[in-house]
Amino acid sequence: MTTPTLCLIALLVAPFALAAPPEPKGSNPSAATRPEGASRIPTGYRGLAALVYVGEAAPSFELTSADEKRIRLSTFSGDRVLFCFADRRETLSLYRLAADSLRQVGVRLVGIARDSPRSLRALAVRDSLSFMMLSDPTGEISALYGSYEFATSSIRPGYVLVDRTSIVRMALLGQKLPANDLVHITHYALTGL
Repeated sequence: MTTPTLCLIALLVAPFALAAPPEPKGSNPSAATRPEGASRIPTGYRGLAALVYVGEAAPSFELTSADEKRIRLSTFSGDRVLFCFADRRETLSLYRLAADSLRQVGVRLVGIARDSPRSLRALAVRDSLSFMMLSDPTGEISALYGSYEFATSSIRPGYVLVDRTSIVRMALLGQKLPANDLVHITHYALTGL
């Protein structure tokens, strides 16, 4: 390139480069995406707040089950799965009967809580729970699914129904439902009846 061409390019680019404000040193790029009033981000969290939307692919994840196995979203490929998010493992015991009813219509219930795999296993034994429970100790996966409350650093109650191809078919976030209502709503999401 010739010198006049380089000068012309420099003159055209300079106003745009000068207009962009410099990023301050030590700035936290994830702070801009943090919801107002957030006090603490889960350990390992990458700063991306998310929600799941009906008709879109469910976010991929890998968590440890109550029996110490690594479980990924792909583990459920070919199954319809209802993920139940809970901050405390005791909440999951409320869904014992719902798990049986959902199994009859071809839906697997999977509980996700902050508790350790060991404490989830103890709960399953104590309360005779037959559905899978996953440990999300950092809240990172719950945050990906839109079920994390930053202000209180806790998992919010929520339900996400994923079809056999990992597409979200129902998302109810931020509200705890009685087991019977959860079964009816899930049935409606599947059949429209």
